[in-house]
Amino acid sequence: MTSAPDRPAARETSEADPPLEAVVIGAGFGGIAMAVALKRAGIERLLLLEKKADLGGVWRDNAYPGAACDVPSHLYSFSFAPNPDWSHHFAGQAEIHAYLRDCARRFDVERHIRYAAAVENASFDDEHDLWSITLAGGGQLRTRILVSATGLLSRPALPHIPGAGSFRGRAFHSAEWDHGYALAGKRVAVIGTGASATQFIPAIAGQVARLAVFQRSASWLKARADRPLSGLAAYAVSPPACADAPAPRPDLREIRGARAGLHAPATPDVVRGRPAIPAHAGTAGGIGALRAQLQPDYPVGCKRILLSDDYLGCFARPNVELVTDPIVRITPSGIETAAGHHVEVDAIIYGTGFAATEFLAPMTIRGRGGRDLNAAWRDGASAYPGMTVPGFPNFFMLYGPNTNLGHNSIVYMLESQAEHVVRCMNALRRAGASAIEVDPSVHFRFNAGLRRRLGRSVWNGCRSWYLDRNGHNSANWPGFTFSYRWLTRHASLLAYRFTLPLPGQPGALAVADHPSRRERFAAAFQRGFLRACFKPLIGPPFGARAQRFAVNLLAPLMPGVGGVMRRRARTGGVPTEIVTPGRAAWRRRHPLPARRCLLPGQPGDPQQHHHAAGEKRRPAGLGAGLPPRARAPLSRSPEDALACYGAMRARGLAAHQIVLAGDSAGAAPALAVAIRLRDGGSPLPAGLALISPVTDPTLGDPCVRGECRARPDGARRLGAPGHRLVCLPAGHRRPSAATGQPGRAAAVPGAGR
Repeated sequence: MTSAPDRPAARETSEADPPLEAVVIGAGFGGIAMAVALKRAGIERLLLLEKKADLGGVWRDNAYPGAACDVPSHLYSFSFAPNPDWSHHFAGQAEIHAYLRDCARRFDVERHIRYAAAVENASFDDEHDLWSITLAGGGQLRTRILVSATGLLSRPALPHIPGAGSFRGRAFHSAEWDHGYALAGKRVAVIGTGASATQFIPAIAGQVARLAVFQRSASWLKARADRPLSGLAAYAVSPPACADAPAPRPDLREIRGARAGLHAPATPDVVRGRPAIPAHAGTAGGIGALRAQLQPDYPVGCKRILLSDDYLGCFARPNVELVTDPIVRITPSGIETAAGHHVEVDAIIYGTGFAATEFLAPMTIRGRGGRDLNAAWRDGASAYPGMTVPGFPNFFMLYGPNTNLGHNSIVYMLESQAEHVVRCMNALRRAGASAIEVDPSVHFRFNAGLRRRLGRSVWNGCRSWYLDRNGHNSANWPGFTFSYRWLTRHASLLAYRFTLPLPGQPGALAVADHPSRRERFAAAFQRGFLRACFKPLIGPPFGARAQRFAVNLLAPLMPGVGGVMRRRARTGGVPTEIVTPGRAAWRRRHPLPARRCLLPGQPGDPQQHHHAAGEKRRPAGLGAGLPPRARAPLSRSPEDALACYGAMRARGLAAHQIVLAGDSAGAAPALAVAIRLRDGGSPLPAGLALISPVTDPTLGDPCVRGECRARPDGARRLGAPGHRLVCLPAGHRRPSAATGQPGRAAAVPGAGR
């Protein structure tokens, strides 16, 4: 491996410096792609934190003999830096590493990199909407946007084998190759037969005196068919005109990968295209009786299909032994198997891959309210769309959950993600907000759809590194790469909410007007409709009966909400409408320790509030407080709401399992119920969410400007121009949306109307 060239170091920052605009963790393919995208967007106050002394990520670390890419070189290049000088159809490690160094130099990225800067933890500052980063050496940084580009394959996975620490010979992982140890003439054991092993085993088989390959499961292989490339040949497949990042060609490689994500594991020939089974005469000639041991026992495509022209042929060599007996222990002088066979070796090489599903470890990432990302992922890692998680504002991941490919270039996916991050940052600036965060309901629906698709895929037919400890595939993208590109470029930014902290109100948020044209159009249309059709009919000189009649006529025009079920009932003697999340199967897969019930105070007939009630109770719409049995009594008076509250308590619901909510005119009775409960000494509900538009067109009220004070009526109003208001009784505390623990009030998601 060549030494790192001399380069400028990133300037040290101090507490007196203003916060950085962006910090990127990692300086591999993802980090460089992100830095180039940020610089093209005019962002110069950025920093890349690299834990090692050189850039390159996996292509710096995986310098084992024979290391090369299994994606064609012309696809494994940045769209903004096509390389006409690739020497082979499948480029080697040293060539790819040199390419990354050249890109960092050409695009002025290197001066933004700080080397030997491992991130220990990062925490979100709710008061200032900034990320505070602690480095392993004790340094501190502050930034508006935090991007992780550490990737899936950055942490070597070592198996837990009894006695491993007692081995007196040399032992190392393939990603930490000991180049100072000469293998020539040594007895060597290789544990693992994954993608790395199939490359370095042929490279060392001719050097060592004896090679024992310990195989747990055989792999499906295809012929690599590598060939030298001239400059003209490379340019023919990667012309400079590709600067706008065209999609990889929809060849058999792309089609096979997508089919693997669309077909069930029961289908034995999911991935056609002739994957070379080990008995193929062209690659496995001479292995004789070993063919049965080298034959996989799982569907094609269930695990990664490997590319090699010479791996199987190694087992025809007299000095190479295939061992399929399970390993019992490692002894000081070798490896003992379950059959009692002891293999004496001088060195052990682990080709056991990476901890691919342990995203971001060992860093600690804490979002709103100090919520740990590992806690958010206790049921499996997920992100929208593989990049961002609710409760972690201004935080993005490149090569995050469900963005891995087994068939095409990850570089294409990384560029798509980098463009999406810049798109979100531009929207954040246009909104005049300081934080961007994905809506929990959008995040849930997106990942629920992914899990359904992945559950039907060939990848669920066997145990592999694609699956986490819960059996969920949190690694692979189940579709085409160009469909992912479309999603990141064109999907509506309505998936995100844009917020800023309210001054003097710790933990309180104002939700900014959404920068989306679609949202602004919808808001303008709704205002125009209300002024033209609603306002002239509601209010004097018409009486209450006439007004109610007009509202009932207009109510069917309100859009409904999917994913909920409704039924009529009586609660505490009050006619109510019960609104529950649909999909009983979803509730079985996602049990919650408590039932949270919503008790809105909308006046009038329930039909008038289907949209508002449905939105509040749609699955995942409440994040950690998701109610599997949400109740929605739409009452006409505080007395009715109090009767419903009492009936729910009588049925066994604790106060902390109930949330009072109301929007528009319904906020008044909901607030009245809360005040009566407080004044009467009754246990208060878990939270109170009152949603209302700004009604003071002059913005003269101090509370509208966010200058809130305690009021004589016991209420506290939080708000800001153009934002929805949230009102709580003085001293009242509600569960934090991020942690589910009692905390300060926060504005309800959504744009002001």
